[in-house]
Amino acid sequence: MDLADLQAQISALKEEKYQLLKLVNHDIRSPFNRIFALLQLFEMEATDISGQQRAYLDSMILSILSGLEMITNLRDMREIDAGNVVVEKTELDILPLLHRCMRTFSKQMELKKITIEIKASDDEIIILSDEFYVQRVIENVLSNAVKFSRLGKKVHVELLKTDKGVEIYVEDAGEGIKVEEEYLLFQKFKKLSNVASGGEGCLGLGLYNTTYFLQKLGGGISLIRKEDAGSTFMITLPAK
Repeated sequence: MDLADLQAQISALKEEKYQLLKLVNHDIRSPFNRIFALLQLFEMEATDISGQQRAYLDSMILSILSGLEMITNLRDMREIDAGNVVVEKTELDILPLLHRCMRTFSKQMELKKITIEIKASDDEIIILSDEFYVQRVIENVLSNAVKFSRLGKKVHVELLKTDKGVEIYVEDAGEGIKVEEEYLLFQKFKKLSNVASGGEGCLGLGLYNTTYFLQKLGGGISLIRKEDAGSTFMITLPAK
């Protein structure tokens, strides 16, 4: 086999992988959405179920939402691998975007009795960035915070306006990240030993995708270790 044939096979395999992930995103997402809608309908109409049955229902809903999130992360990875991430910067107010991202996880927060407290140094923090990718960054970090925080606890989010841009701190209420596992945090398909408090699944893609998006946006992400428990992630985004 000559070099041209080998390169052609590699290109064909890449295209096959891209199309497979595209199929996962479009065709497999639909039944997940239908099941979730049916579960929500059943939840609204189920007035005489036992506590154990309610727990099963809550577990099913968390599993469906976790599955949908994994499909979204696979979609993001597909676009990253294909080189399709194109940043289009516009003026963006971070605070209302953060509140919209928080509402994305309202169902998980309700089922796990977790709250999110947001503090901001200014009423308006404007940056010049890509709204879609900033939203995906915040969603990924908030998702992990809600996923791994213990039931009934509070997630703290703080926004600080700086001379260089904005810093976003997301502090969860989980068990913390082991020192020996920190090097795995931002790698593709690398999962830590931490177990989600509601039994949700994880592919090990969220922080990998987040790191890539932030590099494209001119920002970054880092872990701030706490001595007692939980983890704090700091997201940085450049100024307007």
